[in-house]
Order: sequence, then C-alpha cells, then structure tokens
Amino acid sequence: MEYTIKQISEIIGGKISGDENLYITGVSSIENAVEGDISFIKNEDFVSKVLDTKASAVVSHRPIEETKKTLIIADNPFLAFIKLLKVISDKKQERPRDIHPSAVISKDSSIGDNISVGANVVIEGNTQIGQNVTIYPNVYIGTNCKIGDDSTIYANATIREEVTIGKRSVIQSGASIGDDGFGFLQIKGKHVKIPQVGTIEIGDDVSIGSNVTIARAALDKTTIASGVKIDNHSHIAHNCTIGEDSMLIAYAKLAGGVKIGKNVMIAEDVGVTDHVVISDNCMVGAASNVYKSLEPGSIVWGSPAKPITFEKRLQVLIRKLPDIYKKTKGL
Repeated sequence: MEYTIKQISEIIGGKISGDENLYITGVSSIENAVEGDISFIKNEDFVSKVLDTKASAVVSHRPIEETKKTLIIADNPFLAFIKLLKVISDKKQERPRDIHPSAVISKDSSIGDNISVGANVVIEGNTQIGQNVTIYPNVYIGTNCKIGDDSTIYANATIREEVTIGKRSVIQSGASIGDDGFGFLQIKGKHVKIPQVGTIEIGDDVSIGSNVTIARAALDKTTIASGVKIDNHSHIAHNCTIGEDSMLIAYAKLAGGVKIGKNVMIAEDVGVTDHVVISDNCMVGAASNVYKSLEPGSIVWGSPAKPITFEKRLQVLIRKLPDIYKKTKGL
C-alpha cells in the first residue's frame, strides 16, 4: 500500500495535524509499528504510547502536543481506522470479475453482473446469484438457492438446496449451510430418519464463520436475521431462529428449535437446550449451558446458567469449600 496522509484523511475523515504529503506504506498496532506505518489509539489511556511508537503517523482522538508525529484527529479513531483497513482489505482480496472455465453452472440458473466465480465451483439449477457476488474455488451451491448482491462465499463452503442468503453477507471457508437437521424417531429400538424438507433464510449483512454448520428445518425454516454474526465452529440446529444483530462466539451450540432474540451476545462454547427462548438483549457467559428460557436483558453464566452475580458468589463459596471442610471435619 502507499497513500499520503491527505488521501487517508479523505478515506477516514478527520483533521490533519502535520504533513499531509507524508507517504504511508503500512498499517500496524501502536506497539509494533515501524517507520512508514500509520497506527491509532482508542482513547486517553494510550496517549503515552504515541510518544514511544515508531509509527510515522497516528490516528488520535485529540491533538498531542508532546509529539511531532503527524496526526489525524478523529472523533472515533478506532472506527476511522477500520475504514482504512476496509479499503486495504478490499484491495488485497480483489478477484477477477469473471467465471473460471472449470466452473459448472446450470443453464437454469441466473448469474448477476460483475460476478467472480472461482475454479471448480458448482451452481445447480434454478439458483439466482445477485450482482457483484464473489464465489471462491470449490464452492457448491445447490438447487433453488438465492444469493444476494455483494455477498462473498469463500473456498470449500457448501450451500445446499433451497437456501436464501441476503445482501452483503459473508460465508467463510468450510461452512455448511442447509445440511439435514439431526432428526430421528425411535421405533422399537431403531432410529428412523425424519426427512428434513424445510429451508433456511439468512438476512442481509450476516457473517458466518469457518466450519459453521446451519441445519435446514424439518418443516418450515431455520432463520438467521439481518446483522447476525456467527463465529467459527458454531452449530445451529434445525428450526432455530436468531434475531437481528445477535452475535455467537466460537463453538456456540444451539439445539433444535431454539429462539434467540435481537442483540443477544452468546460467548464462546455455550450450549443451549432445544426449544429454549433467549429473549432480546441477553448476554450468556463463556462455557455456560442454558437449560431454561431467559427474560429480556438477562445476564447469565455457569452450568446451568444463572444470574451472573449469583454465579460469581457461588464460585467464591466453592473455592472456600476445602477450608470449610478442614475446619468442620473434626466436629
């Protein structure tokens, strides 16, 4: 990369303090920056690092009189820096806007303009691919799917039949969307498979991490609303619903029929039992197991999940048990 400070300011906004013609050749954290880099500080706690950094320029929330470095002053330096990173990332990930000759695309499918389709991609019949979509090598997309404009599907992802994905969504490598839900009926000691004939609907601006599995519904649909972010290795079972702008961190596991509200935060390695309802604005702490439905705004942790203040007190008491035992065993 190579930008002047003036060009960077035009990308991220903010006011320049210093040399607007200074050339920047890299981005870095404030601690590991070298000459030619631009970095940023989030707030007042990091001002002292500006005096020690080797970065040539810094995005800051205020002028810093103690330094002679070139600054870009922005109301939210982190957000401003993200805008620059987005431009850099887009350039690094530019793909040829064409269809690789080894791709297999059904004649019954429709392909939008300015699309990039990589090697060995398979797109089955009656599928609609929107405008400006990027599909990396070895992706499989089944019949009767819809992929919204400006979406990106990375290598080796699998999207089975009758899946709808909205605009500007990102599917990372190895994700499996639309596999059969785990449904079996026990008859005389044998497991009889329940056909999974439902669908999946995924909204706009959804991010699905690597090796995430999202199962189709047995009947009706599994729903991932707009703005949802799902981290790597998470599992969403059949007939689940996840509300707008909720976030699931790595290894989150939702059993069948779970309903997650809006703006819910589920931390890493959380398990949620089937048909539980986690209402809007809840937070579930790491490695918790949720067996009962949660009221709006609940903050829980533990196994079973409990109000976090109670769980913290419980953990303190548990650590004291050995001493309590020593004091009482002779009584």
